[in-house]
Amino acid sequence: MRRMKKWMLAAILICGTTMVLTSCSDKNDNPITSNPESENKAPDYSDKNNWLRQPEPTKDVDVFYVYPTEYNDASEGASMFAPINDKSLRQEWENVYQMQATVYEESANVFAPYYRQVNMAKAINMSREEFNATLASTPREDVLAAIDYYFKNLNGGRPFILASHSQGSIMQTYVLAEYMKAHPEYQKRMIAAYVIGYSITEDYLKANPHLKFAERADDTGVIISYNTEGPGNENNVVVLPGSICINPLNWKRDETYASAEENLGGYILNEKLTKMEYVPHAADAQINLQRGVIITTTKAMEPLPGPKPFGNASYHSGDYALYYYNIKANVAKRIAAYKNQINAPDYSDKNNWMKQPAITKDVDVFYVYPTEYDDASQEAFTFADINNASMRETAPKTYLVQGTVFEDVANVFAPYYRQVNMVSLATLPVAERNAALASIPKEDIFAAIDYYFKNLNGGRPFILASHSQGSVMQSFVLAEYMKAHPEYLKRMIAAYAIGYSFTDDYFKANPHLKFAEGADDTGVIISWNTESSANEGQNNLVVLPGAIAINPINWKRDETYASAEENLGGYLFNYEKGQLEIVPHAADAQVNLKRGVVITTTKVVAPVSGTTAFGPGSFHENDYDLYYNNIKANVATRVAAYKKSAK
Repeated sequence: MRRMKKWMLAAILICGTTMVLTSCSDKNDNPITSNPESENKAPDYSDKNNWLRQPEPTKDVDVFYVYPTEYNDASEGASMFAPINDKSLRQEWENVYQMQATVYEESANVFAPYYRQVNMAKAINMSREEFNATLASTPREDVLAAIDYYFKNLNGGRPFILASHSQGSIMQTYVLAEYMKAHPEYQKRMIAAYVIGYSITEDYLKANPHLKFAERADDTGVIISYNTEGPGNENNVVVLPGSICINPLNWKRDETYASAEENLGGYILNEKLTKMEYVPHAADAQINLQRGVIITTTKAMEPLPGPKPFGNASYHSGDYALYYYNIKANVAKRIAAYKNQINAPDYSDKNNWMKQPAITKDVDVFYVYPTEYDDASQEAFTFADINNASMRETAPKTYLVQGTVFEDVANVFAPYYRQVNMVSLATLPVAERNAALASIPKEDIFAAIDYYFKNLNGGRPFILASHSQGSVMQSFVLAEYMKAHPEYLKRMIAAYAIGYSFTDDYFKANPHLKFAEGADDTGVIISWNTESSANEGQNNLVVLPGAIAINPINWKRDETYASAEENLGGYLFNYEKGQLEIVPHAADAQVNLKRGVVITTTKVVAPVSGTTAFGPGSFHENDYDLYYNNIKANVATRVAAYKKSAK
């Protein structure tokens, strides 16, 4: 343990830093003179001397950082608000910057204004109402003036991060609630707000619906916040009723424990109080949902002295220090995720299409591939970059057993898109999973199909085709895009949206759509999920309540059994030969009306691995290939039926 007297730790990290730390570049070195008559005047932020940091930008992202309480003067006659020209105070603000804000410097240009913060020695005995009113006066005015000057004169249109601690985080709650609400043009460029060491509450978010709290390690435009405590702490001035937080090691919102082994390193004062040092595996972390805080059992530093104002087991001074390198890594990750998200594919660039063929047939297919991004590493993103090498390598292989089923009768178009990571699909709560699917991937597919119709389709009739996550995308296309474009919908031969559930509720909500009833109706949706009876009663990620299905052998909606003898051939990989080949009579099929799936007893392939997501009897990966030749024949039948009716 870093052993030091508790009063000394508090004095250094909360009440004012007296030791000198080595400054980094971009420090403002203008001479400082204390002028009692002017020290409490509002800062002029066009004067660089009123900035702790105002760097020359060298990076394409900024941070606007607001430091915590370093003014704690209990002497008689001390000002309620910090005199920002005071030399000793400026040194303390510099030192706390070194402890905290340096976490952002590898990724961003860090801007940090001086501001007239509240004197905590005078404020500590105020009522909550008086305390809030004091904070909302002079300090708030300064920070709002500083950020306004920053955006109008220093930001240059770059995306940015808000960052802060303790009293600085209270200031950022004003920025987020008031300034960002008044300036949505700025907020849309906000990568994240690290509002650490103060409580973000449910009531705060309800009162500010333009804001949202982080749910994972790489969502953007979100608030990240937590307060660190030891077990059993109470009466902490920065922990409010209804507080919510995120775990700074595993970046989860639930009570999943993150061990110290997951800690990339703390950045903590050495025992001599002369410099900051890297401390491996500095602390564990687990959310206490009831209290809305992070609980740690760290021995790397001692808690602050209690009971006032932080309680007997508060690590308020360690909110940054204990998790320094995890925060640093997360900052880089959110920046990368933001850049990925704003770099929407340009579908006029042929490189963003997996398939964009020469036109040789009078029918098209718009095909959307299933989940091909499956990365469980710590560096993985929720959404694949459009140039993700793994996705671009595996999607064409999947196309061979899915998209080729349409090639005899149609020109097949297939865009690349920024799909959701399979790990996220399997582990995110349902609401968050659905929100992720309906965000970036949907935006890409809508952009791709809009480009297709306006530039590539040429008025030809078409088929929509997809599997799994791709079929989720087609469900959006059918419900929203086709509703908005009935002129396109009337040319739709069919939609083979396989490997996902279309439900009775979906069709009630979308009366412009209809499900197939037989082998040759057109303008319809064809869908099923393939399982064995072992999945009865099991959870399957793609099987929803109220799902409906059609039999891919006899094309009936009832439970009429179709034997393997009626199967015209599957298209499966022969591992001995190292190639795909037609397998006669690959599988039987029978609709289970209650579950809304197709049941098979096939033995030519095994159920998919990953039973947690799909259940022990799922043939999700084989929805196309077990019935390949039957699908191919049915595509030809529906195309012929459409052409006949069109005449």
